[in-house]
Amino acid sequence: MTPKTNHLLAAALCLGLPGTIALIALIAVDRLSLGPGLIAIAFVVGGTAVLVFRPLSRLRQLGNRLEGLIDLPPESAAEAGQPDDTGAIGDVAAALFRLERSWGRDRKQLRDGLQAAQLLFDALPDPLVTLDAQARLVYANAAARKLLEGRHGVNDLAGRDLSAVIRQPGILQAVTDVLGGMSTRTVEFTFTDRVDQSFEARVEPIRANASNDDDARALILMRDVTALRRGEQMRADFVANVSHELRTPLTSLVGFIETLRGPAKDDPAAQARFLDLMDTQSTRMTRIVNDLLSLSRIEMNEHTPPRDAVNLKQTIATVADLLAPQMRARDVSIELSLDALDRPVVGQAEELTQLFQNLIENAIKYGRTGSVVRVEATVRDGVASVSVIDKGEGIPREHIPRLTERFYRVDTARSRELGGTGLGLAIVKHIANRHRGELSIQSEPGEGSAFTVTLRMRRDADTAA
Repeated sequence: MTPKTNHLLAAALCLGLPGTIALIALIAVDRLSLGPGLIAIAFVVGGTAVLVFRPLSRLRQLGNRLEGLIDLPPESAAEAGQPDDTGAIGDVAAALFRLERSWGRDRKQLRDGLQAAQLLFDALPDPLVTLDAQARLVYANAAARKLLEGRHGVNDLAGRDLSAVIRQPGILQAVTDVLGGMSTRTVEFTFTDRVDQSFEARVEPIRANASNDDDARALILMRDVTALRRGEQMRADFVANVSHELRTPLTSLVGFIETLRGPAKDDPAAQARFLDLMDTQSTRMTRIVNDLLSLSRIEMNEHTPPRDAVNLKQTIATVADLLAPQMRARDVSIELSLDALDRPVVGQAEELTQLFQNLIENAIKYGRTGSVVRVEATVRDGVASVSVIDKGEGIPREHIPRLTERFYRVDTARSRELGGTGLGLAIVKHIANRHRGELSIQSEPGEGSAFTVTLRMRRDADTAA
């Protein structure tokens, strides 16, 4: 029997109990025969059941409706209907109807408030996450999802342990401290699995009463301080590098000036010679400062990839035209094989111009007189690989890993003689990094060198974005 039938029989028996007892008493004292008595009892019970059927059914419906409201998911709206009952049950139904309307308004306000809060959090430029009592992720805003999804193979952040996506002992300890009852903690950490990014994380306890361990207990707000820290490091590096690299030309200039004021004061030939040397040294200092400023600007923006469409084929052809005087001076020719670049790459035109100007200029400087510099392009799986190949003396294998370091030179004297600053390949590497590409170097002593840069081809989706 169903619960509804059980309730109906129980109510019928309870309401018909006095009459049933009276009939049984009459049967017991022989005032009523057994047959008619049983029929009378059946009529009493059945009539009572008929009378209580509708009220009990309606009360059961109201109970089910109330249970439905209790179990209604937060994102769903209650379907409130106008009751048509009268009497006491009608009053209960009307009260439930008013409760549904009031609850519906409250739920709508709550849904709207939650949606507005989510939009607000998603609009924040800084990553924000909340954690439960077990340091598991409860919520992550858009910036946090962009930063953390896909890191260490984790795509769905909800319910994940914080240590699965942020493997930084400092921030994990700060979270442990805050969940243990301590006050706000601020730590700094650096992601190194991709392009280096530094963050300052503020871990705050959530003071609201939590009913279970799955509720949010702590909040982490991360501020990207990569540009700030790189700026600080670049300023320190700039001072150290400039003081080292400019000391020699400055010392030379001071010596030349003293000579012009002294022994060469009345010697026009000596003056002309020293002025030429001073011009060479001042030009060298200008190149160093310009390259350092360019490198600093690129490093400042390295964590933000460019999104423009660049016609790389045209860019490289323009660079070749700009370097034509240097090629004629060294009797070097250039061959371009760029037909594979049939659509633009994703990048920044000025930086890519500087990248290939540095590579081709190096190939001209260090290639043999009368040789050919080749620039070749291939495309595979949406990635363009462009190689600048020279026929120079080549580079010993032990030097190749350090070629992109600032001011590192294989042959310092020759590099300075040819006007090199020691920063060209460092600039190339950082431009490639910003474009999420790679620089690879292959060289054989006596055979020449090949410098290859990979860049992402632009897709239709990039154009639509």
